[in-house]
Amino acid sequence: MKKYIKLFSVLTMATAVTSCSDDFLKENPTTFASPSTLLVSEQGAEIYLTGSYGSLQRTIAPGGSPDMSIYWGTLGTDEVVVPNWGGERKLVYLQQVTPSTTSINTLWVNLYEALNRTNSVVDRIGAMTEDQIDTDVKNKFIAEAKFLRTTINFALVSAWENVPLIKNEVISVDDLNVSQATTEEVYEYMIADLKAAIPLLPEEQGGGRATAGAAKALLGRIYLQMTGFPLNQTDKFALAENILKEVMDSGTYDLLPTYGDVFKLDFEQSKEIIFSVGFDGPTLNEGGLLSTFYGPNGSVNQGGGWGTCFINHGLADAYEDDDARFLNNVARHNANNFTPEEGATDPASWTVGKNTWRGWKWHAAKPNSYPNDTPFDYIYLRYADVLLMYAEALNGQNKLTQNDLDNTVNRLRSRARLEATAVAPMVLGSQEDNSIALLDERRKELCLEGWRRNDLLRFGKYEEAISGITQGGPNAGDPITEFQDYEIRWPIPELQLQTNENLVQNPGY
Repeated sequence: MKKYIKLFSVLTMATAVTSCSDDFLKENPTTFASPSTLLVSEQGAEIYLTGSYGSLQRTIAPGGSPDMSIYWGTLGTDEVVVPNWGGERKLVYLQQVTPSTTSINTLWVNLYEALNRTNSVVDRIGAMTEDQIDTDVKNKFIAEAKFLRTTINFALVSAWENVPLIKNEVISVDDLNVSQATTEEVYEYMIADLKAAIPLLPEEQGGGRATAGAAKALLGRIYLQMTGFPLNQTDKFALAENILKEVMDSGTYDLLPTYGDVFKLDFEQSKEIIFSVGFDGPTLNEGGLLSTFYGPNGSVNQGGGWGTCFINHGLADAYEDDDARFLNNVARHNANNFTPEEGATDPASWTVGKNTWRGWKWHAAKPNSYPNDTPFDYIYLRYADVLLMYAEALNGQNKLTQNDLDNTVNRLRSRARLEATAVAPMVLGSQEDNSIALLDERRKELCLEGWRRNDLLRFGKYEEAISGITQGGPNAGDPITEFQDYEIRWPIPELQLQTNENLVQNPGY
């Protein structure tokens, strides 16, 4: 059953702000319904909320170009390399982003449009009366919107650090000149939103809607991010431990027995999925990019990808040959010549040279008719990540035990083991050794899911990781020759600086 958020994502909020001019208050929707028309009943409020869910499709998730999962989370890391024909994707990979880079401005604008949609949900549904909507239902809808608002604010503060913190719907161009908040202020606001939402959300898997478990898992991720750059608040390890343990103890989530099944269409709302951004395709104008942006050599309609990026040698080398994650995530075959099943299991199909191995987490059918309209959901939070974050939270307090490892990391390694002697269990070491192993495990388990850059920043390993990229083949170059310390964050877009005199450029740009 396809999920709630896929039904009305074309719905337009009457006051969605997309940039800083009068045009930003205008849209050309397929379907138009004003807030005053919709927000007179529970059904109308639900439709209005759905527009906010839909706004994640082309901002947080890989549903268009650019998006945060690919541009922030993957391209500028040690998971992929980008060829010379990569356009502005190449600039992100090579650490050559400037305030004038178009895709960075587009992301900023789209994220703030999504934020305004979500603020509108909170404000306008919050103003509905008891005769229009049941109070408990209203509070649940607002809680869902606060979860969505946090995903957007988390993307903004992760990439730019110093961003305007907009807490209410903007309905006038006169209200757009907002000053930047401190990084800590944004984090504290996100924490408050999630804490307010958790008791009002259901304890269930959710089927694509925000739940208490999703809010708790995101809160745990935010606490962990605060332990590293730029805040370095190590007291948050304990808070992360406690909230993530609640997710683990809820009984709502668990690992699927087979790693590859997590990313199949038949398992889109499995017990491992805590929250995902839904996509539908083909031909519904609701599809994403996952199996085509990351896909094998060969024709797209035969299950291949676009060739927009290639697997970093370091990622491929991190896997053992008999690690199921290697076989599922890295394409060594040509889709024109082999089926997905052969590509994943038959060594005879592994005919592609290492320099042009591609990402391959979402296996497109052969043949298919969805080159630009793929139906794969984007997984934002899953249980495997919770297990890894919990181990990280314990290690950050130097209280990780072998039993903890066996119940977290080693459960993932056991699932990945194709042969009895493959993927040895993690053995407890020093706090630093554990940290290195946990970061490596996150890359192998979660690669291409959009979290690598945040992970590297949090662990203090970003520059070290990109300095190790020295790869031949169709590679635009080595990013370390361009990287400067200030590029650990993105620049405030020049167009935004020109329009909003209260904005201050990030240092170095």
